Amino acid sequence: MDKKSFYKEQAEKFRDFADKNPERDLVSLFEEWAESKDIYGIDKHEIWRIARNIRPRQTRIIQEGSEEYVRLSAVLDFLLELDLASFNKLAEKKKSLDKT
Repeated sequence: MDKKSFYKEQAEKFRDFADKNPERDLVSLFEEWAESKDIYGIDKHEIWRIARNIRPRQTRIIQEGSEEYVRLSAVLDFLLELDLASFNKLAEKKKSLDKT
């Protein structure tokens, strides 16, 4: 059996295991499952890459003005400032290259 089919088969086995515990966190559940099967290293990583998408991601609705909204806005503003600073550096570099 090649590695790719092994990873796929193990991911399916983990899905069966996870379906029996729908209320538990998927990451801790995977850690427990992998340890019980003596799966470590790159094998564990590759199986997780396949298995991590078995449950739909939770959608969070953030209300404007809430504490989460304020924190998220602060992070986004910070990233925007860094992005603009990087853009300005590139624009200045291009201007100096165009003048020469």
